Amino acid sequence: MFSLTSRPSSTALGTSRDPFSLMDAMLSDWFGNRAVPALVSRAKLEVSESAANYEVRAELPGANKEDIRIDIDGAWVSISAEAGRRSEKKDGEKVIYSERSHEAYARSFELPQAVDAAQAVAKFDNGVLTLTLPKKDAPRAARIAIA
Repeated sequence: MFSLTSRPSSTALGTSRDPFSLMDAMLSDWFGNRAVPALVSRAKLEVSESAANYEVRAELPGANKEDIRIDIDGAWVSISAEAGRRSEKKDGEKVIYSERSHEAYARSFELPQAVDAAQAVAKFDNGVLTLTLPKKDAPRAARIAIA
């Protein structure tokens, strides 16, 4: 996602060599300095570590467990989910009020140590995803004899 005010401005002599600075300034004045809503929200995470596991808790409000995707590649963990709601109020066949919302969540991060994806356990309850990720044993150094 880009920001309308993301380009650095030149302060030399009060002039700017950026051809888009005038447009940025105009749009910034028009829209104000309001933050543009992101298309994908960052799920709130909590990661804890024990001797044998990492435990990850991710808040995914409104998501269903069928809409959550978890990918693990070594020490990299990616979580994504989509949440959609629809409410409608009818008077007979006539729709009086209808509201829809859609939100997508995504987070990717690297843990300090690779995890065993085959032994990972995922639970989803009341909008909170809990992952228990067993640590993989680090490869041990070996000395090889020359034949």
